Amino acid sequence: MCKIKLTFTFWLSLFLHSICLGQTKEIAITIDDLPFVGSTHSKPANLQREHDRFLQILEALINHKVPATGFIIAGSIEKDQWQLLELFREKGFILGNHTYSHKSLNNLPAEKYISDVDKADKIIEPLFNGPRYFRYPYLAESTGDKRQKVHDYLAEHHYIIAPITIDSKDYQFNAKLFAIPYRLRPQNLPRIKKQYLDYIWNQTLRAEARAERQHQENAKQILLIHANLLNSHFLGDILDMYEKNGYKFISLEEALKAPAPIINTPIQQNSPTKDAPIIDTPDEENDRAIISLLDSNFLKTVLVSNKERNLENHLIIGK
Repeated sequence: MCKIKLTFTFWLSLFLHSICLGQTKEIAITIDDLPFVGSTHSKPANLQREHDRFLQILEALINHKVPATGFIIAGSIEKDQWQLLELFREKGFILGNHTYSHKSLNNLPAEKYISDVDKADKIIEPLFNGPRYFRYPYLAESTGDKRQKVHDYLAEHHYIIAPITIDSKDYQFNAKLFAIPYRLRPQNLPRIKKQYLDYIWNQTLRAEARAERQHQENAKQILLIHANLLNSHFLGDILDMYEKNGYKFISLEEALKAPAPIINTPIQQNSPTKDAPIIDTPDEENDRAIISLLDSNFLKTVLVSNKERNLENHLIIGK
């Protein structure tokens, strides 16, 4: 506990020092798994809820004038969700390729992975409206010859690999939210909001500290979040937090001109080009410690009988 607090204080002092020097903090917001997490083969009622939640995310981006970039899983697009992606594009946001089936390159031969990317490309190409961005599912680029083959394919098809510098790990908080029975969620939203925002801010301070260690002045951050239930509730709060702390929202294109140290999971990667920034793997042990602290006593407060749990198992599919 003391070690985490001391480290956090050190990062905070570095961050405040940079503000005092008048350095502008800039961040690009990127959203994975469009049109919506878990949308494949959803029932009509589920799709309507996903439609509404997508619009909540879109509204937050518009209200805060964020030049966001979204990454599409082409195989998860339901028939009635094309209009959401078209609306996203019409509002001036950029769309990129996140493969067809969201498989990890670590678990596929290069040829099958390339085929999956190409399949997505043929489906979503009409939605491209700017730089052709690609993001690896799970940020997994693999190694050696397999990695190089995919890099070569992406280069030949004029794709720009979209890295990240801040990992929100929102999927963990989203799972926590779904674990709460639907009728009990509203009363627990404030608690989850605080935990989630505290974690993102801590991740941001860590990203700034990495840039400081590498002597990168005015390094630009790239945040990874997902199109999910959690962010339909809290994206506006995340954007408020960054604005209140002096951050300016920029496009991914702008961020890639001088990005902070990149993080890639699950393995440390070597830079594909001589001009790419130093890659820094996340401190997974500290991540687990922080999330553990945030989780302490949380689920203990959500007391649900077995009967309610059984009911939720039936309802949660549609919620």
